[in-house]
Parts: sequence; C-alpha cells; structure tokens
Amino acid sequence: MDQEFIGEIIEWRGPAPYYFVPVPEQESDALRAAASAANYGWGLVPIHARMGSVEWKTSLWPKDGEYLLPLKDAVRKPAGLDAGDTVEVRLTFEAARRKQKQPATQRVRAPRPLGSREPVTAEQLVIVPANEAAWEDLRAVFGASSDPSRCSCQRFRMLPKESWDSEGPEELAARLRDQTSCGNPKAPTTSGLVAYLDGEPVGWCAVAPRADHPRLLRDFRVPWLGRDEDRTDATVWAVTCFVTRAGYRRRGIGRALASATVAFARDRGARAVEGYPDLVDGGSVGTLAMFTEAGYTEVNRPGKRRAVMRIDF
Repeated sequence: MDQEFIGEIIEWRGPAPYYFVPVPEQESDALRAAASAANYGWGLVPIHARMGSVEWKTSLWPKDGEYLLPLKDAVRKPAGLDAGDTVEVRLTFEAARRKQKQPATQRVRAPRPLGSREPVTAEQLVIVPANEAAWEDLRAVFGASSDPSRCSCQRFRMLPKESWDSEGPEELAARLRDQTSCGNPKAPTTSGLVAYLDGEPVGWCAVAPRADHPRLLRDFRVPWLGRDEDRTDATVWAVTCFVTRAGYRRRGIGRALASATVAFARDRGARAVEGYPDLVDGGSVGTLAMFTEAGYTEVNRPGKRRAVMRIDF
C-alpha cells in the first residue's frame, strides 16, 4: 500500500536520528492496520520512503498513537532540509513474504542440525556489510527472547540515564535498524557485518567509529586507562559486539567475523580499529584468540580481565 502526505520536519534532541516527519493521523491509521494484518506486532513498521528523487528503507516509529518517519542525515543534508521545512513524502508498505517450503524432491540439501558442533571455515561463510543484509535476517540472529534481542547492540550507544528497561526493546531495535541501514545496499554508512552459512543468517559483529558510542566514551574505562587517546577521533573504529545465532555457536563464526572487521573498517576510512576482549569468557565482546587470529596486537591490559587489541592501518 502507498500513502502520500505533506509534513513538517521536526527535531528531537534524543538519540540519533534527530529529525523526523510526523505521519498524519489518517495515514498512520491505514499503515497500522496494514502492519497489524501482516503480523508486524513489535510496534515498528518497515517502510520504503520517497522524498523527491531520494528513496530509502527505514522503519516508522510509533508515538502517541501515530508514527514518525526518521530522516537520517544522509537523506536530509544533501537536500538542504532542516527543522521547520515542509516536505512531500510517499510511503510504501509491503508485508514481507513468508518463505515457502520446497517439496522434499526439490530440496538441494538437508539443513544442518542446529545442535551441530562441526567447525565452520571462513570459506563456508558469506559475510556482508549489514546494509546488504535483510532486517529480518539480523533479527533472526538476535533471536526473540535473548539478551541480544533486548539490547539490540545498544549497550555502548545509550545516553546518560538510558537503559534496556527505560528505552525498551522496540526503541533499541529501531536504533539498530537505522544504524545498520539493513536492506539498503546503497546506504552511505552501516555499522556492522552479518554472516551467512548455507544461506542462513548465523552471526553479527558491530564495528563502527569509536566516537559513535557515548557510553564507551563516558563510562567504559577499558579503552582509556593508561592511554593518551583522543576520544573524539572518528578515524579510530571499535569492535564492540559479537552475536552468534542459537544453534550455531562454538563453531568459529565469531572468529571469521573478527577477521572480516579489518577490511571492513579500513575500506571505510578508519586509520585504526580496536577490540576489547574479555580474557575470562569472551562474552559478547569476543575473546583474545579471536582478535589475535585476525591480526590485532595487544596494546594495553588495563586489568586482569580485559585487553585492548588494535590494528593501525
């Protein structure tokens, strides 16, 4: 379904993005009904937006019974738009098609059992920038009820006084979708990598400019203890999170993603990239071995449990 309207850009000084176009009540009601019928029950509505000659994919944010269309800087700035400007918007909502199972006689291969511990080699994986992956694939990696699904990789990106509970999973998921630009291969920026095994999404790694992580700069002491670093330097990137899909863990997917972060950051203008592994259990930040095998070098050990691993290009 398509909806067209004219709206005024508003500014909200919360977490990025800061600019939105409110969707009028009538159009909001129609979109809500269509999304509900398509079983999009988490509050966000995946949408294809068009403004002038610019098209992009995003999600409408629910607010006060209506919706807000987020305007990323990559969309707004080239058009010279600011708060108070009036724009004409076209929204297209298409419910995702459910994948149909192939008859047994047409199946090319049998799926790997989810409990398998068979090691995976880098050659078996296809690792792509997150904007080249579907949003539904990334959500599949995070799962529906795990800590990753609650956090949506926002631990280091939240502002003062924000938390999982205060913001809620829908808000955090919306931020991740905006940061990754999932489903938009032409997006100028993205914030991570998605790994596929035999066509199935199996892993995620967050890698982005270190300065894009307010809580990393403010509350997390590991990158800064004993070091003289410019916290605002956007040319130093950070690897902050690994998520492996349930059923595919301990098979080397995280190690392959760690190796892929090197070219990913370098090709996007980074002069250095860092990781902060947990020396005890790795957890979501990765292990020392993962970074070592990827070519990172230990540059600091601010405690018994943490290390700073780095590559300078």
